[in-house]
Amino acid sequence: MYEPQGPGTPIAQPYGYAYPPGPPPQRPKTSGLAIAALVLGLAGCLLLPLLPAFILGIMALSQTGPGKQQGRGLAIGGLAAAAFWTIGWIALAKNTMGDLDRHTASPPSASCATPPAGHADACTLKPGECFEQPSVKGTFATVELTSCGSAHAAEAIGAFTPADTSWPGAEKLRAEAVGECRRIMEKNVDRPRLEASGVHAELSYMGPGRESWENGVRTVFCTIYSPDSQLTGSVLVPGADLSIPTG
Repeated sequence: MYEPQGPGTPIAQPYGYAYPPGPPPQRPKTSGLAIAALVLGLAGCLLLPLLPAFILGIMALSQTGPGKQQGRGLAIGGLAAAAFWTIGWIALAKNTMGDLDRHTASPPSASCATPPAGHADACTLKPGECFEQPSVKGTFATVELTSCGSAHAAEAIGAFTPADTSWPGAEKLRAEAVGECRRIMEKNVDRPRLEASGVHAELSYMGPGRESWENGVRTVFCTIYSPDSQLTGSVLVPGADLSIPTG
C-alpha cells in the first residue's frame, strides 16, 4: 500500500512501465475498382462508359465487404447509376426509332405526269431528297420537296424495284418492302446520330398501288418519317448508296 508522503518527498510510482502508444490500427483501403465503377456509372449519360461500369462494379463487389476492402456502397452506387442510364438510353432508342415494324404503303400517282413545281412523284423522287409527307398512311400523287436543312417530315433513304412482273398484291409488296427497307436503313441511315437527336422517327415506304403498278410504276421508296416534322438535316451516312435500285 502506498502512503501519503510529506512535502518534498518523492511520490512512489506503482509497479510497471509506460509504453508509448502504438500506431492506430490500419483501416482497410477503399477499392479502386469501386471508385472507378461509380465514376463510370455516373458518366453513363455518355453511353460508352456503361459497359465498363457494369464490369468494374461486379468485380468491385467481390473485392469489398466485411473483412475486405471498403467501397461496397460505391460499387453498388455505380451499378445503380449504370442501370439507370441504361434504362434511359433504351427508352430514348424506342422513342427515336419507335415502331420500326410500322411499314405502310403510300401509293403515288397512277402514271408519271409532270408534278407541280417544288413537288415530286413516283417518277421524279430521288433517294436523299427531303419532303413533306401528308401522312404515313394513305394515297397521294405527289409530295412537296423541302430542304433537308430545315424541319421536314421525311427523307428518301433508298429505293428498290420488286422482282414481280405482275401485281404481287398489297401484302406481298408490304412484306418485301419490310425486308428491303430494313436492309437499306442499316446500310444508309446514321442511326446513332438520329437516336442521339431525340427525334421520333419511323421507317416507312412509299409504294405503288395496283393501278400504278399496271401503269408501269414499280419503284418503291424507303423513307424515314417523322410524324411531327422534327427531322433537321439528312439522316444518311456519308457516302450512302443512293442509286436506284439501292445496291
